[in-house]
Amino acid sequence: MTNWRGEVSGAAGTAHWLFTSRRGGSSAPPFDDWNLALHVGDDQAAVLRNRVAVARAGGFDPQRMVMMRQCHSNAVEVVGGADQPAEIQGVDGLVTAEPDRAVVALAADCVPVALVEPQSGIVAAVHSGWQGMVNDVVGAALAAMVDLGADAQQIRASLGPAICGQCYPVPPERAQEAAEAWPDSRATAPDGQPGIDVRAGLRQRLRAAGVLVEYIGGCTAEDPELFSYRRDGLTGRQGVAVWWTRS
Repeated sequence: MTNWRGEVSGAAGTAHWLFTSRRGGSSAPPFDDWNLALHVGDDQAAVLRNRVAVARAGGFDPQRMVMMRQCHSNAVEVVGGADQPAEIQGVDGLVTAEPDRAVVALAADCVPVALVEPQSGIVAAVHSGWQGMVNDVVGAALAAMVDLGADAQQIRASLGPAICGQCYPVPPERAQEAAEAWPDSRATAPDGQPGIDVRAGLRQRLRAAGVLVEYIGGCTAEDPELFSYRRDGLTGRQGVAVWWTRS
């Protein structure tokens, strides 16, 4: 089982994040083997076992994990409470101030993002492709965190495995739209086509807000240990789980 974990402590407790790879689960090809997505055509029982494995790896209750049905938007929702559904439709960011409540974002070339603020115990999971970058989904998540009481200067971000700009050639007009929003996203593929480096664009946006940023993992298209939709087409999804504990 391959994953990347991190944590940071503050006045409220400890904020945790866990990024997964494709190794360590029970899904059969082409979803082999730690696929976390129900919408890609994988066996439902296998996906649910894989989600439980994430919770076990992180040490949190799988019944308190909230997923998203992502849609390349800038919509963000605050979650928590006894009647919290296990999945939220039509959003690309989940924010919570509730301890031991894990929020999860999935990806297979797009960027899974963990945002944590340990002084207040407010955390978020965000999914961002180039559209989310242009439409500022991470900005929406930051605003939601601050509205809940997070200190903007204490928020830190981890950007998980995602396709690099060299492996993500796009039409010139799309690359231009992305670069006009965040110039650091400008990239060039080996054949000279324009590309988009979504992680670099998100890093620029987050740093502009004073957020400390780190990269986790490499390029999904280049690493066979990661799911990549652009490389494989029909495939699974890795993800990030983010939560906080009082200790």
